[in-house]
Amino acid sequence: MKSWMRGLYCSLLGIIFSGCANLFFNPNLDLSLSTLDSVQVLPDVSSVAFEWKRVNDASIEGFVVYRKSKGGEFERIAIIRNPLATHFYDEGLKPESVYAYQFAVLGKNNRISQRSKILKVKTSFIDPLETLYASSDEPRLVKLLWNPHPNPSIKEYIIEKKIKNQWVEIGEVDHRLGVEYFDRNLLDGTTYEYRVAGVSFQGDKSRYSPIAKATTKFPPPPLKNITASQDVPKLIVLKWKDSEIKDLAGYIIYASQKEKGDFKKVAESFKPYYEFRTEENGMQWFFKVVAIDRDGIQGSLQQIPVRGISLIPPKPPVIQGASVQKGEAVIGWEKPSERVMEINVYRKQGTFGTPLKFKLDAKARKFVDKEMENGVEYVYWVEFVDVNQIPSTPSQEFKLKKN
Repeated sequence: MKSWMRGLYCSLLGIIFSGCANLFFNPNLDLSLSTLDSVQVLPDVSSVAFEWKRVNDASIEGFVVYRKSKGGEFERIAIIRNPLATHFYDEGLKPESVYAYQFAVLGKNNRISQRSKILKVKTSFIDPLETLYASSDEPRLVKLLWNPHPNPSIKEYIIEKKIKNQWVEIGEVDHRLGVEYFDRNLLDGTTYEYRVAGVSFQGDKSRYSPIAKATTKFPPPPLKNITASQDVPKLIVLKWKDSEIKDLAGYIIYASQKEKGDFKKVAESFKPYYEFRTEENGMQWFFKVVAIDRDGIQGSLQQIPVRGISLIPPKPPVIQGASVQKGEAVIGWEKPSERVMEINVYRKQGTFGTPLKFKLDAKARKFVDKEMENGVEYVYWVEFVDVNQIPSTPSQEFKLKKN
């Protein structure tokens, strides 16, 4: 039933295209039928119109149209069952493409004439936009601007961007007088290429505009001469050369306790200087410092971190001897470093006794305890203290007894 309705519909139109053209049609060649030898052609962008003079022959019932695409064979695309017809158009073609056509006259009882000479037709095109401008005055954004297409058949524009060497459609503007497009969320310091094409009300695409390029704002360059101190108690002092960018907003400091660890933001600074406090002395940290501009664009973290250490405690004492001589405890040690400003000797009685502290000058090389009691065991140890009052690790303990 559906097939019958379809055939009836095509017959009423007077023209049977593609699907209908092949239904119940098996023509026989009749060389006595007239032929179409003077067909005029009018190509458009995606369609072609044909015109011919009326054929004054009562024996004909219409016309048959054949088409061949590049690299293909002739195929029947339409049966025009109207002997009075003098026009035909073919649509849905590709712009700027070559097609070949032939016409034949259709007689009664599915008789068909010899085909006409081959007509080669090249479809037309819609002119491109003459100019396309791309600018990147704002961070991470490119603005595209063009003049309205002069062809009133244009209803919209499509915008394409080159991504990985391939042109990719990224957006559209839905009116001929809409002449700008914004591409957002772009990478810093990156060059992008664009092109624009108009699209007609029939869906035909114009030629592409000239390619326009724009480069987004570059991030601040890497900072120079970044240093981190290693000689300040419970503090790491960071210094660097001031950035020379004109729109500098400040600096951001990132830190990690591992050289290849996860660097996290710890502070901001408006000067090329920052003091990072540590909980203990001798703590090691790694730092990255970047500049940030007034648009919020910061420098790259792809950099080698600098290492800083809060002041390491003095080296522990190296004990040269610990003994009881003539009823007195004598403990000696090697000369400490120049950092050491005082020496503390501790003595306690028994395991749980409260230690006594004896302060000595940094030049001292031994300690003599003249107050030992007979039969009592004492425990001794030594520590160095530097100018910042940072104590060293205590020496090993010595147990001494006066007999």
